[in-house]
Amino acid sequence: MGYRILADENVEKATINYLRKLGHNVEWIDDIKELGLGAADKSIAAYGRETNCLILTQDDDFFTQIDVEDTAGVLFQKDQTLSAREVGDIVHELSQYVEQSDVKLEYVSRNWL
Repeated sequence: MGYRILADENVEKATINYLRKLGHNVEWIDDIKELGLGAADKSIAAYGRETNCLILTQDDDFFTQIDVEDTAGVLFQKDQTLSAREVGDIVHELSQYVEQSDVKLEYVSRNWL
């Protein structure tokens, strides 16, 4: 089952495209009229919560500056050396084991288990 994902501005377009190919519903913040590049993290968190989208980001502010409970969940790409394909494969594998509604904060890394 695919996740509904809101990709932050720091997520590569190749990652977004790959996740879509894997069956995930992915929106990029710059494609959303109410957000756009440079949108405040609180606005992104609120939009994600309102639309039930997990936030895929490399920005730890979504759990250090904002209460993760104020989001629909966060997929944090800690390792910025991961390729777009690796990120997509990890998120896809997560979706096979963790229901979207159970995601609070998951680390997108090579050893996520």
